[in-house]
Amino acid sequence: MFPSATQENYLKLGEQHDLDVVTGIARSYVDAAIAHPKATVRRGWSISCLPSTGRGARLFTVNVGAVEGAYMWTIPDDADFDGYLITVYVDRSTLEAQTGHSLSTLEQKYADDVYFEKAGHRKFKGRAISLTTEVFGRSIEFPEGLPWQPAAAALAEQLMAESDCVYSQYHNRWLAEDVMEWAKRGSQETQSEYLPTAKTS
Repeated sequence: MFPSATQENYLKLGEQHDLDVVTGIARSYVDAAIAHPKATVRRGWSISCLPSTGRGARLFTVNVGAVEGAYMWTIPDDADFDGYLITVYVDRSTLEAQTGHSLSTLEQKYADDVYFEKAGHRKFKGRAISLTTEVFGRSIEFPEGLPWQPAAAALAEQLMAESDCVYSQYHNRWLAEDVMEWAKRGSQETQSEYLPTAKTS
């Protein structure tokens, strides 16, 4: 069993971080992007716990189909502030249609709050971008006027239609159960506050 799939990593997550915040952020993405999370867990999507992937230390990665859909991570040591970041992948055309603005306009408009990046993995087929912002509560909060949820859902639907989850061997069932339990409680328990943050790279 991979470390990210173990109960040990789940317990370590709770020891090192605020589990309610981490679970709330994961639930926020799953609720927005995955149409039937309980019916499709492991087959369509999975969640890994403290995966050893990428720059900074990841707390979780939600994988959708053949790629990642979102991940929460600690701000790298060379940044000029501390805390957590959340990165979400969305469908570019849906985001542009929802906002009525081109990607370049959105990048300029929200440059102080959100880091935009074109998704490079070939499975994204040039249709996706990632949005990264700082975490200040138990749900994902992008600036008002940037409706990430429909764009995340559109991308996730496409990815799950194209491929089963290829990262299910990294799935952490303990963390997933927490996410599913939070999903039952409803969004009224989510407490979050959006504050501006510096652009990260």
